[in-house]
Amino acid sequence: MKRSGMMLLLAVLSIAVGNAQQKSGVEISLTSGYVLPSSPMAFANYWKIRYGGGLRAGIPLSESMTLVGSFEYYRFTMDETGVRNGFDTDYMREIWIFDRVTLSPSADPSSVIALAANLRVAPSPRAGTLSPYFTAGIGLMQLSMGDISLPVTSVLSIDNNDIAMTAENRIVGGKKTAVLLQSGLGIDFTLTESVNAFVEARYAVGLTKGQTTGYIPLNIGVMIHL
Repeated sequence: MKRSGMMLLLAVLSIAVGNAQQKSGVEISLTSGYVLPSSPMAFANYWKIRYGGGLRAGIPLSESMTLVGSFEYYRFTMDETGVRNGFDTDYMREIWIFDRVTLSPSADPSSVIALAANLRVAPSPRAGTLSPYFTAGIGLMQLSMGDISLPVTSVLSIDNNDIAMTAENRIVGGKKTAVLLQSGLGIDFTLTESVNAFVEARYAVGLTKGQTTGYIPLNIGVMIHL
């Protein structure tokens, strides 16, 4: 997936460079920011908002429209509090008449790799140094979910002696590749004649089998006009 993304971006960049000989406005962007897991519930509750970023190459279609190819990578770490809240250890203690039941979850990181073709639409002509825009796109998403280990330790006290028993459970992760749809809003800031900065928020959803996988990237970026 990473290799395919880089090949597509190189292809878009090659077209952009060729197009730049005839028309100005070809752009290269670097982005960085945080991403909030949104759905399904296990993704939203068990994984934390984390960081990531990407690379983009854009080709102007008109004064107000730009075709943008993007490659993004986002990383998530387990939300230990969220996992604990998903399991009622008090209920387990009462049912099995244990004195204490504790849960100590752990997991490897999860990640999202996204490759997309996007259309960015901004007001034309540009008004001042600030310009809002709308973006929407379609592509592919690869979700890699880490396994979550759930060791449950139950303690039973007999004659002032603690007897501890640990049961190992696991929430199985894995990799899924799906069609990606996304849309969002941003604001573009003019820094110099050839450099812009921007902030952007999007909602992205992968049409994974059974349940869709949604996340919200919150990015800042720098755009260079070739």
